[in-house]
Amino acid sequence: MNIGLSLSAWLQREAPLHPGESPWTVVCDDGFFAVVWIPRSAAASGNVTVVVGSGAVDPVVLAMELLNQLPVPELSIRANPSTGLVALESWFWVDGYGGEPISSSDTLASTTVEVQVQPVTYRWRFGDGTAIETNSLGRPFPEESDVQHIYEQSSLANGGAYNITIEVSFDAEYRVNGGAWESLAPIARTFTTDYPVQQLQSVLTSR
Repeated sequence: MNIGLSLSAWLQREAPLHPGESPWTVVCDDGFFAVVWIPRSAAASGNVTVVVGSGAVDPVVLAMELLNQLPVPELSIRANPSTGLVALESWFWVDGYGGEPISSSDTLASTTVEVQVQPVTYRWRFGDGTAIETNSLGRPFPEESDVQHIYEQSSLANGGAYNITIEVSFDAEYRVNGGAWESLAPIARTFTTDYPVQQLQSVLTSR
């Protein structure tokens, strides 16, 4: 199984009941779904026989599997100007995502589980030790973005560019067969880019 953050609470609850074993998912063509525990001492090569019953799908486990594999789009951080200037505002925004809910679903053994996440906050880090938390992905140029930052030093001492990151925090929920939505553990995704900042210097010339 892909044990991500959303499955960690489940693993902490179930693992003590299966000492010396690791969880694996079983998915069959006829829709059967189960989680089985295999001894860690099992041979790394060769066949392992697993006997499973025909019990019902555990919708919570399926929901957390869907959450781990949720197709969150790859966000791109943009800036204006493309190269920042010390003491002047830089505007930032995101391409590739507009803040809409993201969902996925699967049906196994006549059980349909839907998972949905909704962004709640965006934490911007500008690479110079400063950060802000907003409800905005910024606005693309030529509009004036509401995500702005002023750098006090060039990025020369930072390898030539500041590392800009945005961490998107999502609330997550699931429902079974079209029923009421229930909460899942929240998730977060982080996206980065490099942003060079230059220092303008005046030069005296003689005539």
